[in-house]
Amino acid sequence: MSKIYKYQSDIRGNYNPLIPVRLKYLKTQNNYLALIDSGASVSIFKTDVAEYLGIDIEKGSEIELRGAGGWLKGYIHNLSAEVAGKKFKCQVVFSRDYLVPLNIIGRRNFFENFRITFDEAKKSVILE
Repeated sequence: MSKIYKYQSDIRGNYNPLIPVRLKYLKTQNNYLALIDSGASVSIFKTDVAEYLGIDIEKGSEIELRGAGGWLKGYIHNLSAEVAGKKFKCQVVFSRDYLVPLNIIGRRNFFENFRITFDEAKKSVILE
């Protein structure tokens, strides 16, 4: 079974493969939009997500990440996730240094659950 998500535009008119991701920690859960990023090995979400879910960020396993913006320190947490009706465990990094306005869903734990097709011509992403 496949699910097609249309790219969403930002304020500059750029289209991005953003998908809804349901995250659950203990008994708290919520839906968030996340950018599918094949260049990211891990998923990284904004600190307000951790706060809403009741996660003490610094209690996770410490990790240093390097991206286009340089190095940042984050903390890995194991959460339950659901995308396109499929539930799976997902390691998510939260970092107070991460100031980008987008949550990112990276390869680890996500890509292995789906066959992912980016259709740039139709501005859509297909998850199978």
